[in-house]
Amino acid sequence: MTSAPIETRARHYTVSITKGAALINEMKTLLRQWSPSEDYRVFLERIQQTGVLSKETAYRTHDLVNRVFRPRLLTPDDRAARALKLLFEAGVDNSALNELLLLYSARADDVLYDFVVRRFWPLARSGAVLMQVDDALSFLDEINRTGQVSQVWTQATQLRIARGLLAALRDFGLLRQAKRGRREIVLYRLTAVSVAYLAHELHFAGLPDAAVAEHADWGLYGLDRAHVLDRLDLLGPRLGLLVQRAGSVVRITWSQPSMESLIHVLTR
Repeated sequence: MTSAPIETRARHYTVSITKGAALINEMKTLLRQWSPSEDYRVFLERIQQTGVLSKETAYRTHDLVNRVFRPRLLTPDDRAARALKLLFEAGVDNSALNELLLLYSARADDVLYDFVVRRFWPLARSGAVLMQVDDALSFLDEINRTGQVSQVWTQATQLRIARGLLAALRDFGLLRQAKRGRREIVLYRLTAVSVAYLAHELHFAGLPDAAVAEHADWGLYGLDRAHVLDRLDLLGPRLGLLVQRAGSVVRITWSQPSMESLIHVLTR
């Protein structure tokens, strides 16, 4: 289900975040409408014809399905959409679903991923209260100057991307819009549902136990190896997990045979 590990694949920076930040409500609407048994082209045509995204133009609807929903939840296959649809239909708490939408949105957008991991969390850990547009602009200028974009971004483009990044972090719950445009950093703790989901998703993707605990995706939520193992320890009795650690060696006993089984336990 996962894309290539973030540590080993080349970074590819685009301006896709300017298309509408998190788009959480649109993703949930499309997830509600999507069916695993339906051909993608039929799904796209049906969404355009039925107008479930009622406020959007035909072009914008096509853009949302083909350039947002598809790369986030149907690439490289539809397992992410299947799992999130199960959670959604089971009535999982909105905060957990939003956290997982952040996971898949960031995997599909290296600018968002790296901004959260490399700029937002270091700032939050430093004790900062606010995040400013300048924080995003300095990050974008850094990747722009180091030649990591296919075409050099103008200052106007960087400003649009910066505003898109801050809007996305607000929508995903990492920032809170306060008075006078101030963006306050939120005291954030990943839900138990999302901890269990991500750990099992990485496990089912074939990663060794130590690699599950050390995977870069945890950085999207400000967690490191020790935090992950502590959280899994707490979940152990509920999910049948047994976490053993001795120095750098980690062994986890997994009792759930599939993502469907895990979701049933998490939502019953």
